[in-house]
Amino acid sequence: MSFCYHVTLYNEAVPLAGIFDKISLSLVGSLRSSETFSSWGRTPFERTGGEAVEVNTRSNLGDILVVRLFKEKHFLLEGSWYCSHITVKTCTPEKMYYFPCYAWLSDGDSLDVIEGSVWTRHEYDLATVKEYREKELQKRQAMYQWSTSAAEIPKSIHCASTSDLPRDAVIAFDRKVRTFLNIDTAIVELGLQPLKMCHEVWSTLSELQTFCEINRDPVSEYVKKHWDEDKFFGYQYLNGSNPVLIQQCSEIPAKFPVKDEMVAPILAYGTTLQQEVQNGNIFIVDYALLNGIAANTKPKQQYLEAPMCLLYLNPKNELVPIAIQIKQEPGPENPIFLPTDSKYDWLLAKIWVRHADTQIHQLVSHLLNTHLFAEVFCIATLRKLPSAHPVFKLLMPHLKFTLHINTEARALLISDGGIFDQAFSTGETAKLMILQRALANTTYSSLCLPDNLASRRVKKIPNYYYRDDALKIWHAINKFVANIVDIYYDSDASVQEDEEIQEWAKEIFTEGFLAKQSSGFPTSFSTKDDLIKYLTMVIFSCSAQHSAVNAGQFDWGSWVRNNPSTMQKPAPTEKGKVTEEDILSTLPMKSASVLVLATIHLLSQPSPSETKLGTYMEQRFIEQRAKECMEKFQEALMKIENEIKKRNEGLELKYTYLIPSVIENSVAM
Repeated sequence: MSFCYHVTLYNEAVPLAGIFDKISLSLVGSLRSSETFSSWGRTPFERTGGEAVEVNTRSNLGDILVVRLFKEKHFLLEGSWYCSHITVKTCTPEKMYYFPCYAWLSDGDSLDVIEGSVWTRHEYDLATVKEYREKELQKRQAMYQWSTSAAEIPKSIHCASTSDLPRDAVIAFDRKVRTFLNIDTAIVELGLQPLKMCHEVWSTLSELQTFCEINRDPVSEYVKKHWDEDKFFGYQYLNGSNPVLIQQCSEIPAKFPVKDEMVAPILAYGTTLQQEVQNGNIFIVDYALLNGIAANTKPKQQYLEAPMCLLYLNPKNELVPIAIQIKQEPGPENPIFLPTDSKYDWLLAKIWVRHADTQIHQLVSHLLNTHLFAEVFCIATLRKLPSAHPVFKLLMPHLKFTLHINTEARALLISDGGIFDQAFSTGETAKLMILQRALANTTYSSLCLPDNLASRRVKKIPNYYYRDDALKIWHAINKFVANIVDIYYDSDASVQEDEEIQEWAKEIFTEGFLAKQSSGFPTSFSTKDDLIKYLTMVIFSCSAQHSAVNAGQFDWGSWVRNNPSTMQKPAPTEKGKVTEEDILSTLPMKSASVLVLATIHLLSQPSPSETKLGTYMEQRFIEQRAKECMEKFQEALMKIENEIKKRNEGLELKYTYLIPSVIENSVAM
């Protein structure tokens, strides 16, 4: 008796996905395996098309669990083939099996693709599936290895350049890769070539203003007009490019000795500073992380301080700065600057705060908390979870191409001689010290949005659109994750018994957070709720949080005085001496301004992958219940989008960075 199997291999609209080479395959069933069949001749697979073949065996293979593929090398050409998925249809009895693949098959290589529903069919622990699952992980662990680029920062992928990455981690070459971080191209496009090598300070404000007129949009135009206003200065802590630092002040720090008489003219009539603290109207931003770090010395000595800023939520519901101390230690040569000081004293003090914010934003809020942590999540997922695992299926869309982008970004931004060394006061050794300090201070709760907001006590601040929009998205992701987890885990015990997910958590803790108990990062999961919260944190960090700190970089940073990347003169040590010329000569030189403008222009572009939050192009989940969960998630995101757009209609300055259709699924830019 002959048993018939209709096998169809599909590829996708990926550049060079088709091939001329012969593909061989065999079927692995629950009863036995088939012979190897070589069927496709030397004709190209069409994009998004499928090639079908009929496989006949003498014996029943049982349920089809694995499809084994092998690609022969063409006698003239060398190449790879991209397989999106495979279907196998049995004739008697008639049954369809689906194999999600989404991987490249190279010359002379084999690929074992596990059937997509084995987890829910309780066959995941079958000896056959277990064998191929373990082989898959062994292969991936050889391909994706950890590297220690520097002590006391998260480990990264072991590769020198993107050419060393596995093919599956690389963005296909003909996607919109103008953003492959080509600074020279961006400089030419922006018309800044003449200033690229000019290591001079700006001679006049009009010269600087002309430079900053490039590629203006409504937000950057608004920044240009209002950057020096106190209420706009405070607004940026809520809805600017770094809306994650402000916290309620429970008491005035001893190191920041602001007195009632200093701020009385700014506070509401009849109140005191202590009363406003007790009423919850005083907020603080403290850049202590920068304290004592030596500033960059290339191409000449630059300057870095660790300011503190006290802000007041006034009766008009405006958040305004009321006191600034540029250095951490109080003293006669470290005055507390006030809004009642001279115009240029107060303006330069605010610029010093914005300068510190720029460093923390780029290195901590953006690089560490989204890019580097996303890379940790990605490597651990590839090393510890097989493709049939539901958490692998859930997370891969949110980790796609992160390794490629991070590898490019490391070479461009934080390598020796990179953008930070050329244009930021935190270049050279400073950038590494800041990352080390920031990781030491990172906790699990700080990456979980509701916990983070609660610890900063910012619930009562009005017009905090980042908080409002981010919470909506966090809860939508959380509900989606909970629904998916409910499908594949029927109890807390089933989570505890999942060795792979426990090993995954342990690897993230060990390699990403360097086994620091103080981080509070889970090393295992005891309940479904534990797992749900953790997965929500991962997806939120890789999507919405990245959008919040990345998408607006050009909007807020293209006006140099608002986000200076470096300072060319020391901070003032006394009041009444600052002039307009002092401010100009303190701001970044022309060459640094050009590099930063080109960089943030590139980083603010849409991702090359162009996959928005909640859009799952790869059909890794095949269960109908899981597909319904995705549909509900998309509906929830659409509702949030409509709510944000309706809210924005009444705003002079719209907050758009957390509109779901703006958010990328992954850190892929």
